[in-house]
Amino acid sequence: MPILLICLTIVYGLLAAFVWRFQRVGGDKPYPIKTELLILSVALLVHSLVLWQPLLGGKQIILGFGYSISMIVWLMLMLYFAGSFFYRLRGLQLLLYPVAALSMLAALVFPGHYTGYLATNWPFMLHIASSLLAYGLFGLTALLAVLILWLNRHLHQHRFSPMVAFLPPLLSLEKLMFQGMWAGFLLLTVSVVSGTVFSEEVFGVPARFSHKTVFGILSWLIYAALLFKRRQSGWRGKKVAVWTIVGFVSLMLAYVGSKFVLEVMLKNGA
Repeated sequence: MPILLICLTIVYGLLAAFVWRFQRVGGDKPYPIKTELLILSVALLVHSLVLWQPLLGGKQIILGFGYSISMIVWLMLMLYFAGSFFYRLRGLQLLLYPVAALSMLAALVFPGHYTGYLATNWPFMLHIASSLLAYGLFGLTALLAVLILWLNRHLHQHRFSPMVAFLPPLLSLEKLMFQGMWAGFLLLTVSVVSGTVFSEEVFGVPARFSHKTVFGILSWLIYAALLFKRRQSGWRGKKVAVWTIVGFVSLMLAYVGSKFVLEVMLKNGA
């Protein structure tokens, strides 16, 4: 559905432009979060149609590069949408909507191979569901880490710009980041275990040592170390944010990066 991907790119791009303009010129006006979430709900409905039509129609889940990117972004937006009713997430849109627009454009330009897998394989579905949910949560924590670095830099330079006023306090951003990291880590653990211990049931072949395994386990170790140090010593600051981003990059290389290389660069559907 290329036309729907184009529409989603435009809508997410317009939402990004609106948020960026508001934080610059909004002043003391209350942010129209209800209007934003209403527009986002319509966009997510269309986005859901793009993603779930193959599953509902043919009982298949599609795992090409473009589809995977669309799914991860959809999960990130869904988590943001749901979380907005319980947490103060203002500021996250500054990065989330541009990333969403660029991701939709990438999915349109680089669709990859249209590879379908039957949704009746429950071990496989458990692995894929836990993996994608973990990617979505860690995607949000990575964006929060970028905001932490951004805000930290402004505060240390004593630059009290509209950006500083628009974002939540630094401690609130860090708290949200670690809450998301804990949930993502639990899901990633399920993904790693199901993808290795039950590899034959999930993929039809025994577990093997590959770049996906290396990057997957590496990202798990990074997040485990971050959460352990946070629990033991209350670790916080720029280094935590940097390592959070490193963990997410490693996680993306484990699956999405390999999809891009195999399907887009090498034109290989494997």
